[in-house]
Amino acid sequence: MKIKRYIVGSLPQAIQQIRQELGENAVILNTKELKTGGILGLFKRKQLEVIAASEEAESKTVKPTEPPEVQKEQTETEVLQRLNQMEKLLEGFVKGQTSTPSKTPSNLTKWRKRLAEQEVDEEVIQYMMKQIMTQHPLIEQQTEQEVGKVVLNTVMKLLHDGIAPEGMDANAALITLIGPTGVGKTTTIAKLASRQVLFQRKKVGFLTADTFRIAAIDQLKTYANILNIPIEVVESPEQLTESLRNLKNCQMIFMDSAGRNYLEGHYIEEINEFLSQASRQENHLVLSMTSRWKDMKQMVEKMKSLQIDRVILTKWDESSCFGAALNLVYHYPIPLSFISLGQGVPEDIMLAEPEYMAKKIVGVDEDEAGSSTEAARIVSAF
Repeated sequence: MKIKRYIVGSLPQAIQQIRQELGENAVILNTKELKTGGILGLFKRKQLEVIAASEEAESKTVKPTEPPEVQKEQTETEVLQRLNQMEKLLEGFVKGQTSTPSKTPSNLTKWRKRLAEQEVDEEVIQYMMKQIMTQHPLIEQQTEQEVGKVVLNTVMKLLHDGIAPEGMDANAALITLIGPTGVGKTTTIAKLASRQVLFQRKKVGFLTADTFRIAAIDQLKTYANILNIPIEVVESPEQLTESLRNLKNCQMIFMDSAGRNYLEGHYIEEINEFLSQASRQENHLVLSMTSRWKDMKQMVEKMKSLQIDRVILTKWDESSCFGAALNLVYHYPIPLSFISLGQGVPEDIMLAEPEYMAKKIVGVDEDEAGSSTEAARIVSAF
């Protein structure tokens, strides 16, 4: 195995030299941007370090034919030896490059700062910077507009991988909203149910287990009267089976759970008793974007013992900080389903849409990101 290091002005130049010196079967192992020359740190030139390798030419001396078994053993031994040799040779070249993150190029610094201001986790920022520098090794030579587009696309990709494009399962019989007090569960249920009634023409019913707050029951009853749909109030897990039987003609039932301090373990056990009574259900954890990321993370950790299928982010319109959405999809395998953008029923809710959310996080102007009215058009699919 022959490994060689090249310092060149461009990648095509490196490829040409590699082919001439190492042959057509050579492979590039690593690339890295460098700044060389200059006087007192000024007028440095941008160059590229390229590490390439090729198999050394085998001896042309004719060897006596050996038995097949001996040849097989030697072949396996040679492969292992060559792999060990490559590992040792590469260690000197790449040591330090893989163990410590590369310095962020100057034209990425602005975007790194923006992500930090949006309270994106440092771990998430480092992950994205590494992705960008790996996929765009010459990023430092690009314009600010080009770099901004790269950052936006990277955020979009990360969000896209953590979003449920359909919002909720159309075959689910019971949609339950779970979350702490004050996050807007009751209003969110009204929005989701209204859209199923008005746009999907489904027979919908309401269930509420939030007997702790009389105002929440009255609010949901008001929405039930407006939509002309049935509503059941359940005070205990045992009553849930009977209430579901009373709503058996409904195609989809939306259940409002009690808003409690779920940092206390006995409330988690209480809601789990309700959830264990039903089948064909889908549970959405509701979190407010006005909460600190530390508090949101703590809530998700506490809810791990429950079957949480999706996450809804409310009060999107009341927040100026959107990094928590990115942190959620990075740290937890629970897809985002909807984001709520106001108090209007049913219009102020939309599917969690990667481009819209990414533009908010990266800091694109409101006109480019789209207003809540424009975003509402996205929900036509549910």
